[in-house]
Amino acid sequence: MRVLLVHSTDRPFEVERFGSAWQAAGGLKEELVPVTPANYRAVLRATPEFHGVLTTGGPDVSPARYGQAPHPTTEPQPEREELDFFLLSRARAENLPVLAVCFGCQALNVFYGGTLIQHLPEVGKEGHRVSNPKDFIAHVVRVSPRSRLLAGFPQEFGVNSRHHQALDSVGEGLTVAAYAPDGVIEAVEAADGSFVLGVQWHPENLLFEPHLELFRRFRNACREREGS
Repeated sequence: MRVLLVHSTDRPFEVERFGSAWQAAGGLKEELVPVTPANYRAVLRATPEFHGVLTTGGPDVSPARYGQAPHPTTEPQPEREELDFFLLSRARAENLPVLAVCFGCQALNVFYGGTLIQHLPEVGKEGHRVSNPKDFIAHVVRVSPRSRLLAGFPQEFGVNSRHHQALDSVGEGLTVAAYAPDGVIEAVEAADGSFVLGVQWHPENLLFEPHLELFRRFRNACREREGS
């Protein structure tokens, strides 16, 4: 089984962080295939068949993709978002499982036609950007009782948080799976029964339950896709 681990070229540390979480959740290190805007052509030639897409944190999505002018704090990285959108398109076409983290969650929402809040403090939403330590529990999230992919999780649990943007209107085909007490959307999932899950927090830094269960469920979905 092979799962693409998508990260920005200038964020090589994601390989170690996600690799540690993957192994802590019972996965094998060699199952993750790192891919960046700089190497994706070579990676896809060497790995023409893969069974899931795990896309990680990074920059901001270009506001032009959702019909807005850029806020002064918005910092797009076009080559990264182009890679994410390309792989999300392939995942949808091939019914591949997707786990999208932070920037990945925002890109996922825009890919499905949703929009973003470009700067949370400007709309009165504070406390979502606590950069250090990486495992600091910034606030809780509440799981929607209708969530399919987070079913069985605690109704409320703590998360870390380091984002200044968030989902606004939810993309077509996605539903809200979890939200913060202040109403900020913290997770979305596919409504069609497939394993497509975006989370706004950073489970790769939280090597305990229920965060490891996110990776476990995603890996199981990838293994099922391999065997189909």
